[in-house]
Parts: sequence; structure tokens; C-alpha cells
Amino acid sequence: MSHLRRSLHFVPGGNERMMTKALTLPADGLILDLEDAVTVEKKAEARGVVLRWLQSLDFGPRERWIRMNPLASGFGEADLEGTIAGRPDGYVVPKPRTAADIRAIAQILDRLEEKHGLPFGSTKLVLIATETPEGLLNIAEVARASPRIAAVSWGIEDLSAAMSLPRTRDADGRYLDIPRHARVMTALAGSAAGVEALDTVFTDIQNLDGLRRECQEAVWMGFTGKVSIHPSQIPVINEVFTPSKEEGAEAQELIAAFEEHARKGSGAFAFKGQMVDVPHLTRARKMLERARLAGVL
Repeated sequence: MSHLRRSLHFVPGGNERMMTKALTLPADGLILDLEDAVTVEKKAEARGVVLRWLQSLDFGPRERWIRMNPLASGFGEADLEGTIAGRPDGYVVPKPRTAADIRAIAQILDRLEEKHGLPFGSTKLVLIATETPEGLLNIAEVARASPRIAAVSWGIEDLSAAMSLPRTRDADGRYLDIPRHARVMTALAGSAAGVEALDTVFTDIQNLDGLRRECQEAVWMGFTGKVSIHPSQIPVINEVFTPSKEEGAEAQELIAAFEEHARKGSGAFAFKGQMVDVPHLTRARKMLERARLAGVL
């Protein structure tokens, strides 16, 4: 892991006011949206604006992502061709159905990187992998379809429309079965593919307590970050997905204890009243890496 992706924030492609605001936000990355945020008649114009942003604006430490349109829409390849010269960190891919959809995008990027003199494979992909019923059913294959894939996320609005779901949450705001399944499968598929899993947007933008609860659940499920749609959400997301100084210090202490016991030939031992073994070491190393990237330690 070379970047923290606690918070990736959507910015409508072509909206200058929102882009100016976004460059002041503490998001780890910005997603310049050419799909749902841009009407059909404005898509070509928005590509040009997004390219200018990439070439002229200072994004600071923030990653620069573009949400492209699906290839099947007829706009996706033009999105890639029209913005790759801005050297984005990568593209957010909506509505994949099969691994073949991802491989087709990767092949286009192979050609465009060569054309523009970019390092081969440097343009990464984040997949919104559950927006179609086919994508959800095929998520394990989709998540490992290309070495360009950096992370998988999930979405429920398009899936619920495709399945005619009248609602996605119960009266207490908890996900119902279909979205809960999509969320679980995204966490599992990301782990199985060795890529990050990012939790989906929280649309009740006034409910920061609900957002905090959902972020905490996502941490417990193995997600490493969350996509945001409103500036007020970013500090909450960053806080919950950042290991505390105490968590980082305990991970460091546990790793040191493992090293000491390994010298004695022991792989399992008692640590602060709990038996620990190799899986605990694996988690501690991941925790320590995230703590260091966040500047906690």
C-alpha cells in the first residue's frame, strides 16, 4: 500500500465551483465524475474541462481519479482517450458485468499509455462492482480481472433500479438483504483478489451519526475507506478509517513480541491476556502500515 484511500470524494465533471471547493478538502482522493453527474449533451465538454483540471490545477497530495462511463454506453472509450493525457492516477469503472468488461478497458489503457508515453500499467482502476446483477454475481472474477485494479467498491442505487427494489434499508437504517449481500461480497472479493475494498456512499448527508456508525461497521468488515458525496462527510470518514495512535503502538508492540518469540522458536504465545498466533501478526502489520501512512506513528 502506497496511498491511503480512506476518503475518495466525488466531484461533478465540469462544475468549476465544486472543483474549487474540492481542492480545499481533506479527502485522500478526488473522483472527477463524467458519468452520472454529466448529462449526455455535456459529456464531450466535461471531458475537456476535466483534462484541463488535471493539467493545470494543483491537487496536492490527493489522488486524481476519473469516473468514466461504461464502454457499453458508447462514451467510455472517448472518456479514456479524452483525459489520459492529464495523467490521472486511474479510472473509476461503473457497472462492470464480467471480467471481460475490465479486460477491454485495460487493453484500451495499454494502447493509450504507449501512445502518450506513460509507464505501462501505471493507470489504475477502482471498480464499482455491484451496480448490475451480473456484476454482483461475477464479483470474484471481476475483482481479479486485471493487475491494474487497485480497489473494488460497491453501489446499490443502480442495482436496486435494475432489480426494482422498493427500498434498501429497514426502518432503523440498516441495509436489507440484497445490499447487505453486495457489501459483504465486495469485502470478500477485494480480500481474495488482494486489493482494497472501499465502502459505498452514504446518501443521508445530514446524518453524520449514521455515517459514523456505517464507517465503523465497514472497518470491522475489512473495508479501508469510503466514497463521499458531501464535504461534511470527509472528516468523519477520515477519522474512523485512521488507526488511533494507541492501535498503532499496540501493533508495533505485538510485532516486536512476535519477533522475540520467533527467536525462541515459538509462533503462538500470550499477549496482554490473549493467545496470539500468525493471523494476529498479519493484522498487526497491516495496522502498522496504515498508521504510518496516516502519520499516526
